[in-house]
Amino acid sequence: MAVHCPFLNEYKVFHLINANSVIYRCELGKVLLKQKDLNKKWACGGCIVPWILAGRPCRYLKPRKDFILRGSSQTWFTCELLDISLERPHEFCDAHCQHYIPV
Repeated sequence: MAVHCPFLNEYKVFHLINANSVIYRCELGKVLLKQKDLNKKWACGGCIVPWILAGRPCRYLKPRKDFILRGSSQTWFTCELLDISLERPHEFCDAHCQHYIPV
């Protein structure tokens, strides 16, 4: 991942005979991920949350992620001020929202 995700934490390190294995926890989706999952599109590799957060989003915009089944996920954002769900917040927030307040 080129951009650090604040929701991805190291959960457990297993010390094996010839290597270490790390399990990560996505706090956003409340799921455990293996090292090899981090580059997959359904996990961290296709997640837009770090890039949205790096672009100074509105303070009312909160990311959400749901891992329905292993190998699939859905990411969306909610505006806590207007109580709406957005799949791509930049399509609405930057151009149309009059309440936009950068963090």
